[in-house]
Amino acid sequence: MAKVLSAQQAKRVRNAIFKKADEFGYSSNGRIDNGRFMDELVDDPEIGGILKEYYPKERIRTYIKDSVLNAYAKKIINVALDGTSPTETIQQIYDIPSTVIMQCKGKNARVSVSRSEDGRIFVVSGGTVKYWETALKKALELIASKPGLTIDGKTPAICLRLAVPANNSLTVADKNHITTALGAVGVQAIFCND
Repeated sequence: MAKVLSAQQAKRVRNAIFKKADEFGYSSNGRIDNGRFMDELVDDPEIGGILKEYYPKERIRTYIKDSVLNAYAKKIINVALDGTSPTETIQQIYDIPSTVIMQCKGKNARVSVSRSEDGRIFVVSGGTVKYWETALKKALELIASKPGLTIDGKTPAICLRLAVPANNSLTVADKNHITTALGAVGVQAIFCND
């Protein structure tokens, strides 16, 4: 019977990888450098050395990438998105103060509704640059499901907070493309960790 990696061992390996990823700058390096970094993790006695007791050599790299580094990348994205509140987003884009009047929960937790002092309504939705369409869709679905957000026939302004995922540099051309596409439908965007 094969040995099973205990929760305690998995946590120890995860913490070691997260620490080394921070030191290495995993989220800001390219594929080639990160590939070498993963090779180093496989050879590291504190990481690969432990994992080889539980997995065949060819599965260690997969475990590191799929089980740990993907979670690390999500953590980086969450930190970036949490770094700018909906009211700060509205202040940055429109230069007006606002108050959050509704915060969604669950899978839509990154969507909120704010009202400015002059009565304007804003829907702020967060997501990644790669899936900016999903962030926009969530904002639009909220507006469609809450007809009370439309005041005197005027729909809320939509603002997107977009994070650049680990290992995915945002080029000026990509940023311009997203900004232009969103601008065509009156949507504003800020890039959280650009």
